[in-house]
Amino acid sequence: MKCAGARIIGFTVAVISLSGCSLISKPRPNAPVRPTAKWVLKHGAWLPVVKPGTDTPAGKVATMIAELHRNQAYRVIHQSKKFLKHHKTDPLVPEVLLLQGDAYNLIGRKYRALFPYEDLLDNFPNSPLYGPCLEREYNIACAFLAGYKRNLLGMKIIPVTGDALRLLRRIQDRQRGSPLAELAGIRVADYYYTQGEFHSALNSYRNFIRRYPYSQFVIKADIREAQCMLGSFKGVRFDLTPLRNAEAKLDSIIRHHPRLAEKYQAHALEERIYQVEGKKELLVARFYLRFGEPQAAKFYFRRVINGWPDTIWAVRAKKALINHFGAGTIQ
Repeated sequence: MKCAGARIIGFTVAVISLSGCSLISKPRPNAPVRPTAKWVLKHGAWLPVVKPGTDTPAGKVATMIAELHRNQAYRVIHQSKKFLKHHKTDPLVPEVLLLQGDAYNLIGRKYRALFPYEDLLDNFPNSPLYGPCLEREYNIACAFLAGYKRNLLGMKIIPVTGDALRLLRRIQDRQRGSPLAELAGIRVADYYYTQGEFHSALNSYRNFIRRYPYSQFVIKADIREAQCMLGSFKGVRFDLTPLRNAEAKLDSIIRHHPRLAEKYQAHALEERIYQVEGKKELLVARFYLRFGEPQAAKFYFRRVINGWPDTIWAVRAKKALINHFGAGTIQ
């Protein structure tokens, strides 16, 4: 590979490039239909009903499968490269690409494993291995987001977060509406949320709900959307509209899906919004007091006491009323 260390920049045509060098996956001719009698699809790979070691394409693939099971990943990488060079039109090419990627994955070279995986996905979209290959890419993307880094000068120091997010988005486009696509979509949104990037997370959760309205993760996305609104809230001195929207969404979830609301701690989020609103009202009361509007100040102090009676803001409102207007104003 002339461009070892290359960076994946999108997957539309499987172009992999860095610093001017590139590897472009060339379209392969359509593979002939495989005789089904001699092959069994098991655990995401075709297993040939032949003994390893025979000097046929099927025998060579059987050998690579056996070697991979014995953790002989480097031998599989070597043998797969030879196979792909000498049997370019063989119907077993997708299996060999999957084996090569699995071998790289086995030795920890997850980024390099994407090369043969992408070749399979781009050039063999009708292969039964298409779905299993996408699952492998999903797991690699999750590993990238969990902190996996690429090698540079023998050290794992290059982050691949951007590549992970592109992989997850690509999975959604390649297998629309599938359970794996749903997992990829919610994983993207969850990543932004855990990183505190609430604006990106909010857009991602909304996009998820739009694309997968019947997903098992819709309630989670709804609650996280409310959490993102609260997380991006600029403070009680600013517009409370995002909080009002979040509160309305939570009320609907709690009414219609009480069990799921409990699972995702919707009540705890509602309590946080409740506290913020009480603090906002107290600031309004103090504002009117400071600018010489005692009647308006009294109104808002009492509003805090009656509307948020079990909060620290009610305690402070009572204290302010007594200090500025006398104990009789509490009644």
